[in-house]
Amino acid sequence: MKFLKKRKIIVCLTLIFFLYLCITASVSAKYQLNKKTACKVAADTIIYKPSFDYKFAKAKPNIIVDSDSSLYCFFEKLSCLRKLSNDSIRTVSVVHIGDSHIQADFFTGTVRKLMNHYFGNPGRGLIAPNRLMKSNNGRHYKITSSNQWQHSFVVKPNDIPIGVTGLGLQTKNTTANINILTVDESFPGEWDFSKITAYCNLEKAEICLLHPGVTGMDTVNPFAKAFLLDSLTNNVEIRFISPEKEISVSGFHLSNGKRGVFYHSIGINGARFDSYNQCSEDFYQQIASLEPDLVIISLGTNEAMIKTIDEDQLYSDISDFVFNIRHSSPNTVVIFTTPVETFAKAGRKIPTVPNHKIGKVRDIIVSFAGRNKYPCWDLYEIAGGKGSALEWNKKQLFVRDRIHLTQRGYEYQGELLFEAIMKSYNQYIKANI
Repeated sequence: MKFLKKRKIIVCLTLIFFLYLCITASVSAKYQLNKKTACKVAADTIIYKPSFDYKFAKAKPNIIVDSDSSLYCFFEKLSCLRKLSNDSIRTVSVVHIGDSHIQADFFTGTVRKLMNHYFGNPGRGLIAPNRLMKSNNGRHYKITSSNQWQHSFVVKPNDIPIGVTGLGLQTKNTTANINILTVDESFPGEWDFSKITAYCNLEKAEICLLHPGVTGMDTVNPFAKAFLLDSLTNNVEIRFISPEKEISVSGFHLSNGKRGVFYHSIGINGARFDSYNQCSEDFYQQIASLEPDLVIISLGTNEAMIKTIDEDQLYSDISDFVFNIRHSSPNTVVIFTTPVETFAKAGRKIPTVPNHKIGKVRDIIVSFAGRNKYPCWDLYEIAGGKGSALEWNKKQLFVRDRIHLTQRGYEYQGELLFEAIMKSYNQYIKANI
């Protein structure tokens, strides 16, 4: 009997020990799995904080409202860029369209720099010959010409065709030369390129690249011709020839053949939604040639400058603009941003009164985005909402006209937008591990 009891005890202890081993192994396996998952999430997510922290009193959380998860297809492509073993996606294209806040390129230039840092730099992308129409230029490049050019742009269109940059140049000479120089900011060679695409009227003019390293040419479509170089450069000269004296140019696209994000900016001083709606179908087709995965729309400041806002008309203008973009680029994702509060004139003096009509424009943009399930980055509220212009001015983020921001103010906006995009990107990564 004692022997049987001892045997039962041994069997029970053995079973207990076996169960202990099984449970320990299971817990360890789950721990290792969770550890691997956590490491993967940590490696794929991007935690970014702006270098400035102004702490505005009524600032709302810096997030993108995307109730339909429309941005997920864009984030999937961004994720592919970070997986160096995945070569299915080599470039991702973003087109940021707006007014003078975009033309200055401090805002968009900051987002471009951050996108290139985290996802790769395939080149400067779209550049506009603003200086040739005696307007302010974007960053990282200089475009010069000895010819005299007439111009047209979305705010004041005329017979000169408007192209992808929202403007068009034309000269009555039979030959014309344009020089392009990229300017490095962070390190030598940052914006060197090995391919340049010229947006011009190929039906009326011939175009050639005066460079010894041209290895190939390709007529992309009736409005663009590409030149491939045997090595990287930062300086080229382009010659146009037209016996009929109809040389028209809109802009250029620079790339280096590497993986990464093209962050194109299209900004015209004084532009409104209805300004872009005056453009012909050619303008939208040329935007489509950039193959945008994401189109960011930053307009609204100039709508708030007019005496009376027709809310129904503005809603209709927004709708028409989005339709035109989606009609030519049906696979792109469209995201709206709202403008920060600026100042309005109270007499002939420097603007000193916050322009509360910005809030009305903001409401219409947010309403349109919400009803039609477009993502929206509500910078108006993120910046502090009604009355925030006073705070921004105290922190010296406005220039003298109190409508445009200082370089630091625009760079802060750019950092905020990138942070908001990365917050949504991280949510996508965590949801798809």
